[in-house]
Amino acid sequence: MTDHLLCNINDVDEEDSKEFMIPAGETERSVFVVKKDGLISIFTNHCPHLGVPLNMEPDRFLDVEKNFVICSTHGALFKIDDGECVHGPCLGKKLTPVTYELRGEEVFVSKDL
Repeated sequence: MTDHLLCNINDVDEEDSKEFMIPAGETERSVFVVKKDGLISIFTNHCPHLGVPLNMEPDRFLDVEKNFVICSTHGALFKIDDGECVHGPCLGKKLTPVTYELRGEEVFVSKDL
């Protein structure tokens, strides 16, 4: 695994989300971190239905109640823990998870997503 320091765990507030860019060759790849109940989930910022970014506003990936990841394009809802779509046109599909390693309070991901 080619490590990339993504963030410090405290960079994302509880019941919130934040977007980060990971170098991918000559481009960058957008991923986002969600923190809920002290746990984090990381996914690529890519809707499995339309292939568009999930957010229209920076760092806004959660629904109003902060219980699901929401696609701002068509309102699909995804579970925070595993990215499964539970509502919308991509029902049953999943967001692409990003494997991470927590070292102390630092979150590392692979550059080879």
